[in-house]
Amino acid sequence: MMLISLDASFSEKSSQSLASSTGVMISNPRLSLAASKDPPTKEEMQRIKTGSEQIKYLLSNWDQCTTTCRENGGECKRDAEPVRRYMGLRSTTDPLFQIEKVFDKVKNMDDIDIDKLEDFFTATEEWNTAVNMSNSMAFISQFGEYNPGGGKDEVLKYLIESKKQVVIADKSLTTIIGILGI
Repeated sequence: MMLISLDASFSEKSSQSLASSTGVMISNPRLSLAASKDPPTKEEMQRIKTGSEQIKYLLSNWDQCTTTCRENGGECKRDAEPVRRYMGLRSTTDPLFQIEKVFDKVKNMDDIDIDKLEDFFTATEEWNTAVNMSNSMAFISQFGEYNPGGGKDEVLKYLIESKKQVVIADKSLTTIIGILGI
């Protein structure tokens, strides 16, 4: 994909139209810089805390949250969909949905301890990696039963791998919360 940089007189809508019709990605430095110079709001900080609490709930109730049974004593199956939901990957209303945008605003906080910024950025990188890996493993587990050589054991194998990543994500969020004092 080709990247073209344009000045601010070229609107975002024009950039999107050109990109969709030509496959060329447009970069407008002024639009990029306008991302946010504001620190996170109290509501955004609360999203981090709420999301962390939900992840802790998921980990404490893993089998219950990742098992779906048919009514009236029917068959039970492992289901990775809740993992993706708790990690903020399913709905715009999930507290952790695109939380990396909130993390990006932290650099604009006046009261952040400069000495802790490196730990903060390390934790956010670990968070991003863990979210991507947990999402991949959860997604793969949803099809483990249907793949050649697959079955319930394959579903469980990838669900366990997903859980390992959720544990890392939880640790990262706990670090982030400690640094931010929320």
